[in-house]
Amino acid sequence: MALAAGALLAAGSPARAEREDRNKPMTVDSSGAVPDVVDLSKQKAVFTGNVVITQGTLQIHADRVEVSQDKEGNRLGYAFGSSEHPATFRQKRDRPDEWSEGEALRIEYDSAANRVRFVGNAHLRMLHGATVTDQASAALIPYDTAADTVAAHGAGDGAATPANPGGPTTVVFTPRPASGAAPKPLELPAPAPEAAGPGASR
Repeated sequence: MALAAGALLAAGSPARAEREDRNKPMTVDSSGAVPDVVDLSKQKAVFTGNVVITQGTLQIHADRVEVSQDKEGNRLGYAFGSSEHPATFRQKRDRPDEWSEGEALRIEYDSAANRVRFVGNAHLRMLHGATVTDQASAALIPYDTAADTVAAHGAGDGAATPANPGGPTTVVFTPRPASGAAPKPLELPAPAPEAAGPGASR
């Protein structure tokens, strides 16, 4: 099923990301091939070389990661990959044995807003065990892990990159097996105007 730019995917029965992840410590590990830079006065750090961010069930893998923390302890991370080795994301959802995972050239993680943005050749999948239930591919995919909503943006032609997020958008839904009560019908709103680029405010 192809979706126009800016269309919103809202899953039938909310299955939010693991609730306690945002309250758990964030750890960042790297290979140490390149010296990491940590500025304690500004609460900022840059890690390079097989970097892994872990916060509860959440894991992000990337070639390079920039992390900052505000006075309230809210964390913002930018994970950078490449077309050969994109940055990857995985997190447990609140339903038993359900996960969300994806990859992109850049992944932005905002712990305070419970938001993950996949920028450039972005792909996001919802899984039950090892089975993919829903998936989206677009140039830009903002994922609200608290509300469990995904906005897939794509426009224009050519390869999508963080600087040029144009490209087709595809969202695929897989029917869930019956579980006693019928699931709420999926509703897709009308396509929104062309989405703003990655420079838009978050």
